[in-house]
Amino acid sequence: MDDQPTVFEIFTPATPANLTFIEREEINTSLVNALRTPGKQLVVYGHSGSGKSTIINKKLLQLYEDHVVSRCMQGMSFEQLILDAFDQLAPFYTSETTSKKSTTKTALLEATYAGIKSQLGGNATVEAGDKSNRALPPQLTLQNLAKLMGQAKCCWILEDFHKINEEDRTKLSQAMKVFVDMAGEYPALKIVAIGAVDSARQVVKYDQEMRTRVAEIHVPLMDIHSLQDIIIKGCELMNLRFESSLTTTISHYAAGLPSICHTLCLNICLDLGLELPSETLLPLSKNALQPAIKMYLNEASDTLKLAFEHNLKQVKVKKYNNPELIIKALSELPQEGGTRADVFKRIVKDEKDYPQGNLTKYLRQMYNSEYTPLIRFSEDSGKYAFVDPLYRAFAIALYERSHAHARPEKSIDWNDAIAEFVKTFTTERLTRSIQVRIPLKGNKL
Repeated sequence: MDDQPTVFEIFTPATPANLTFIEREEINTSLVNALRTPGKQLVVYGHSGSGKSTIINKKLLQLYEDHVVSRCMQGMSFEQLILDAFDQLAPFYTSETTSKKSTTKTALLEATYAGIKSQLGGNATVEAGDKSNRALPPQLTLQNLAKLMGQAKCCWILEDFHKINEEDRTKLSQAMKVFVDMAGEYPALKIVAIGAVDSARQVVKYDQEMRTRVAEIHVPLMDIHSLQDIIIKGCELMNLRFESSLTTTISHYAAGLPSICHTLCLNICLDLGLELPSETLLPLSKNALQPAIKMYLNEASDTLKLAFEHNLKQVKVKKYNNPELIIKALSELPQEGGTRADVFKRIVKDEKDYPQGNLTKYLRQMYNSEYTPLIRFSEDSGKYAFVDPLYRAFAIALYERSHAHARPEKSIDWNDAIAEFVKTFTTERLTRSIQVRIPLKGNKL
C-alpha cells in the first residue's frame, strides 16, 4: 500500500490542495476564459487562505505545459523578480534544448539566454558584509524575458504581489503591456499576479488603456457547503466518518477560509496518530475537535498576540480608543461580521456621541494593515469581520474578562491573557461563539 496518500497530502493548509480540490463554478468560467485568451493578463485577488493558489494551480496544470512561479516578499524589487523568472527558465535552455529540433528562432533565443547568463555570472556586486546582489544586465529586458518565456510556452505567476513596494507595482503594469504586445507571436504568454487583498488595484496599478486587457478575478470566501465538501472528500481518503455535528462545526468555524478547514482536519488526524488512512472505517464525534483546536491555538498564539498588540496600541491618549471600540463591536456581531452601519450601531450603545468619521478612518486603517491585520473587509457583502475566527473568539474572551466594560483593562499582559484563553477554550464555547445554524449538506457522512 505504498501508493497511499499521507494525511499531509490530503489536508494541506499551507499548499495548494490537489486531492481535496473542490471546483468553484462561480469563478471557474471567468478564470479559464482569461487563461485561454491570448494576450489577456490576470490579476487574481482575495483574502489570505481563500484558495487563490489552489484554483490557479489546478487550472494551470489543465491548460499550460508549464509555468514559472515567483514568490514575492517584503522589500523585493521588480528587478529581483525578473532575475528569479530568468533563473527558473534554465531547464528550457540547457538540459532540454539538446532534445529539441532546433530552428533559427530557437537558436537565437538560446544564444540570447546564454549571453545573459554569462553576463549575470560576472556581474555580482558585493555590498556591506557578505551580502551580494546581482545587477540586472542590459540584455535582460522585459522584451527578452517575454521572448524566452514565450518560446518555453510558460506563463509567469507572481504570488503575493501585494507585498511588493507600491512603486514596483507600476513596473508590473509595464511588464503586462509588453506581454500583451508580444502575444501575437507567443499566444500562451501571460502574467498572473496574485494578491491577498480586497481589490485588484491593490495588487497592480495599470494604465486606462490596459483596462480591457487585464482580467480581474476575485476569489471569494468559500461557502459553507464547499467547505463541508473538503471535509467529506478528505474523510473518504483517510477512511474516517465524522459525525455531522463535527463537520458542521469545522465548516462554520473556518468562516469561508479553506486553509483553516484543512488545518483543523489535519490536527484531528495528527492527534490520533493517523498519518496514513485508517485500516478500518473510523467514526469520530465532536469530541475530536477539542485537541485539534488546542493545537491550532498554540500554533497561532504569537500571531494572535501581535495582531491585538499592534491594533490596540494607542500612541496618544484621546477621548476614544477607536480600535478597542471597533474590536468590541465586531466581537458582539455574528461571525460573518457586519456592515459599517452595524458596527456603528454597536459602538453608540456605549458611546452615545461617537463620531462617524472616526469609525470610517480607523476601520480603513485596521483592514489595510500590511503587517498584522486583525479585520478584513468583503467587497461582495460590504461587511467587516475578523481575519480569523480565532481572533473573534479571543476578543469575546477579552471583553468577558473585563466584565463587558466599554474598554478592557488599561494594561493587558497579552501572554497571560492568551495563555488563559488557550487553557479555558472548549468545543462547547466554540459552538456557542460561531452560532451554528446551517445543517450538513446532504447525507454524505
